[in-house]
Amino acid sequence: MNKALIILLSVATLGMMTQCTPKQNQTKDQPMDISKESHADFTPFDVQKDFSDNGFTFFTKNLILCVGDSSESNAMTIGWGGIGNYLGHERAAVTVYVAPARYTYEFMEKHKRFTIMEFDDPAIWQYMGKYSGRDGDKAAALGLHVAYTEHGTPYYEEAKMVIECETMTAWHQTEKDFRNNTPKEWYDGFEAGIHTVYIGEVIGAWRR
Repeated sequence: MNKALIILLSVATLGMMTQCTPKQNQTKDQPMDISKESHADFTPFDVQKDFSDNGFTFFTKNLILCVGDSSESNAMTIGWGGIGNYLGHERAAVTVYVAPARYTYEFMEKHKRFTIMEFDDPAIWQYMGKYSGRDGDKAAALGLHVAYTEHGTPYYEEAKMVIECETMTAWHQTEKDFRNNTPKEWYDGFEAGIHTVYIGEVIGAWRR
């Protein structure tokens, strides 16, 4: 076999090996880019400058909390929450509350980022608040399409507004933390347990 033929076969073999070698730098935790198609109708905004909702009534809209990553996620309706600042005037923050009996609680403890979303259709928050993700895929049942931020945080394409947060701290309340009778009376007989408080730094916000 002449030298030229040996070189040609070597090059061809190397090319085949290159095509068959799996990508080693892709991991489950690697952030996923938001597809242009899914995010085309959203416009990013600065929550500290352009958030126009009343903070005292914003959470009465029955927002949806979604947490997870590209491998798993779950969502639930939330009727409580807070917006403002934490650990700095320029650090916008969102506070959410999740009871330990909720399926979403497991995800909040496992994953470090979450989104809160607003929808026009009341059927979405009604269903999300009535059924548990332990019993089935609620997003699929509602026909919602999961997309991901550049950090890999899940949200639904059908939302009218999405706020992405990274959890900074969690406070697992106990009865010893109660300072007046309001929480004592409210949690009396509440089977889901005392809510854990999660404070997340806002790292992205979009709206239609």
